[in-house]
Amino acid sequence: MNTHFVAAVVFALDRKSGEWKFLVIDYRSKDPRTGKLTSIQTKFPGGTNKECPDETTEDTCKRELEEETGLCFSHRNSLRIWDKVVSPGHNKCAFLVPYDSCTGQLRQEEIDDDGDKLSKPYWATEKELAWIFHSHEEIFKKAINFLHSSINSS
Repeated sequence: MNTHFVAAVVFALDRKSGEWKFLVIDYRSKDPRTGKLTSIQTKFPGGTNKECPDETTEDTCKRELEEETGLCFSHRNSLRIWDKVVSPGHNKCAFLVPYDSCTGQLRQEEIDDDGDKLSKPYWATEKELAWIFHSHEEIFKKAINFLHSSINSS
């Protein structure tokens, strides 16, 4: 079975500061060996298709974004900005999603996902995300580079 991990990079321009801001979640996973929660990891919303093996990457992105944030979006409003083959049969990718193309209400409470804890989604600026979880750092850099080059070419 082929599996994938997908991240949704929801972004908006802060009109006051002129800075890009991104929707993130603080995540603590339950260590299967010890049963204890890990330290906080700040991540983009996302997840895998392990429980839905027939899902496309786009559908996984939509499902995970809605589950983790309460937001929905249309495929035509997203842009695939990052791909990485991790191993044969498993890849990772990320989609850039403009917040103004999303519908729904942002989730306002922490949730428990099979023992993993997810904070309510919140906005963080480009500067604040210098400490984003290392596995999402490459995705973040791709998003920033794309957004800055889009602005400069307009």
